[in-house]
Amino acid sequence: MKLARTTNKKYILPLMLLGCLAISGCNEDNSTSSTTAQLPADQQEEQTAEITIDGLLEEKGIKIEEEVWQDPESYDQPRIQFIWDNPPTEPRKKHMNDESSEEIWSVKADFTDPKLRVPKELIEGTIFDTKPSPDGRYVALAFLKDKVVKKIYDIKTKTMIPVSEGPVVPAFEWTQDSNTLYFNEAGNMKKFHIPTKKLSIVTKYEEHGNSFLLMDNDTKFVFTRNEEIIIRDVETGKKIYQQSYPRVYHEGLIKYKDAKIFGFNIQGDFVVKNIDTPEKDLLKKGRSHNFVRDFSLKNYTIIRDGFYREWDVENSKLIKLDAKNPLLKLQGSQGYPYFYNHRENIAQ
Repeated sequence: MKLARTTNKKYILPLMLLGCLAISGCNEDNSTSSTTAQLPADQQEEQTAEITIDGLLEEKGIKIEEEVWQDPESYDQPRIQFIWDNPPTEPRKKHMNDESSEEIWSVKADFTDPKLRVPKELIEGTIFDTKPSPDGRYVALAFLKDKVVKKIYDIKTKTMIPVSEGPVVPAFEWTQDSNTLYFNEAGNMKKFHIPTKKLSIVTKYEEHGNSFLLMDNDTKFVFTRNEEIIIRDVETGKKIYQQSYPRVYHEGLIKYKDAKIFGFNIQGDFVVKNIDTPEKDLLKKGRSHNFVRDFSLKNYTIIRDGFYREWDVENSKLIKLDAKNPLLKLQGSQGYPYFYNHRENIAQ
């Protein structure tokens, strides 16, 4: 189904019938058969599915609209990007094992204003990971074809930018100005500069292939290894700090909106530190969280534990978000939530 055909689909059949009536010799008896004959069987089925989808969405007050970068009505608060499996641009799966597509969507932090960011027609395989740029203009994607393909989608120009291919599923990190993407690949830390389309190797860190964060005005890297965290200077590669633990998990390494505070999973606990004083724990409590993608916007003591839940680390308390969320009425599932348009001092 082409994205361009999702806007006025409910008018397709009436227009076709009017066209038929305008033709000499077209009568009431053969108008339906003539209309049907104009389309191959697969297109007729697709057209019917489109009309059905539109009707269901209208009943639930949802429209399929592409996101417009920096639209004042959409960018008046932070937004959440997520992967939508079996999205509303296709029929609902009847059985769990039925094939479905993935698309990248977004909503405001209060779950309103759903917008399509990357349509399924542009996603060439199963998505491994994705991360929005701080200003929301770009979407970094890693998906599986013959290799792990890395691309960047430009929300403003609606174009896909090739970046690299390789065997590794990368961790993505953006600079604060949203112009440069860092990622791990083939034993190297690499960066892609969007204005020049230049891909370059930064340096060969010992921590290649591990999760990492870009912190403190893009001057420091935080790496997780199996039994330690390491902080390095971005420009020189010099090791600034290192701390060992019984076990450190790669999943759940996140940074707060000020880009000074970061959190990570160790065996049995979630730890929060400040990049300026990493020898001290701001928080160390509770349990590890494997599906954490971001902190809450409220406080660094609260983390996003999935799409619809938060976890108060300090008080060991689950916080269920708005149960009246309109997305819950729709099909499919939402995952990999990341905030954007929320960092402090974002360069516009």
